[in-house]
Amino acid sequence: MRITLIHNPAAGQWAHLEEVQQTAEFLAGKGCDVVAIKETRGAGDATTYAREAAAQGIDLVFAAGGDGTIAQVVDGLVGTATALAVLPGGTGNVFARQLNMPVPGGLYARPILEAARLLLDGQIRRVDVGRIKGHGMNRHFLCWSGVGFDAQVNIAVEQEAKQKKRFGIIAFLAAGFLTLQHYAGTGAVVRVDGRRISRRMVMLVANNIQLYGVFVKMAPAAVLDDGLLDVFCFQGNSPLRTALHTLRVLVGLHIQDPKVEIYQARRVEVRTYRPLPVHVDGDAAGNTPIVIEVLPRALNLLVPSCAPASLFTDGTGMLGPETPWEWMTRMARDAHQAILERSGLS
Repeated sequence: MRITLIHNPAAGQWAHLEEVQQTAEFLAGKGCDVVAIKETRGAGDATTYAREAAAQGIDLVFAAGGDGTIAQVVDGLVGTATALAVLPGGTGNVFARQLNMPVPGGLYARPILEAARLLLDGQIRRVDVGRIKGHGMNRHFLCWSGVGFDAQVNIAVEQEAKQKKRFGIIAFLAAGFLTLQHYAGTGAVVRVDGRRISRRMVMLVANNIQLYGVFVKMAPAAVLDDGLLDVFCFQGNSPLRTALHTLRVLVGLHIQDPKVEIYQARRVEVRTYRPLPVHVDGDAAGNTPIVIEVLPRALNLLVPSCAPASLFTDGTGMLGPETPWEWMTRMARDAHQAILERSGLS
């Protein structure tokens, strides 16, 4: 198996170059042909490297970085035969969390290396990819695309890159609180698979996965290979309503909120009376108007066996629904293994 490893040294709170090199050595030791290790130095590099790998007929691209870096790699791999393997090297690492993989700051001393071990025992599956278009832009996403409040929070965080590097998730929480104080909705016309909806909108999120942020399940019914996006339109016209939506999402009560409209759709058009910011997997991606659509099963993805079965229409070879006891047992086993690794006894 021929492999290219792409990593973003600017992602996350900790330097991970040494661990990336260890991962390359581990893959080579397992019989993989590591053709190249590519380090990104600016926006778009990950896409360029991924396209080059696909053009060279590389079997698998391991991408170490945050969700934004992963989305850029998807830009280069979508529609090709080359598969993507996600390694957690960012701040939130939401997609890696969605697959139940270890992440930085958790139990494991070397989460990127441990994730590579899990992935080598996984299977390649065809998954959906989201795409947004507008103002000459054509970007893809694995997790979600957001319009409005959450995109504004991401912009605020990126403007203070040093704070993000230093404080990680706390930087997002602080930016969210500051943005809440003045963020109100605006008039919007949304077309969901051709159906016209006119609303006063705070935020719209098109989900390809269940997890949103680090620990919140915004779209618990989302599936990665059903050819649909789970779309949530949050209505409102005041900072107070924005705050209420935020609290309800955090505790999982937004599903029952009459001010939240939920759709499953293949195509969503968003036009707003004043431009609203847009993000793709946490990276700023311009402003409205935009079109969000799904590309069914457009990407080969290497999926570990620990991924939730509920993420796929058949769920074969995945981790089935766990009882609380089974979850506690698995976490205790992982903690035990992590302690052994940190102590050098494994």
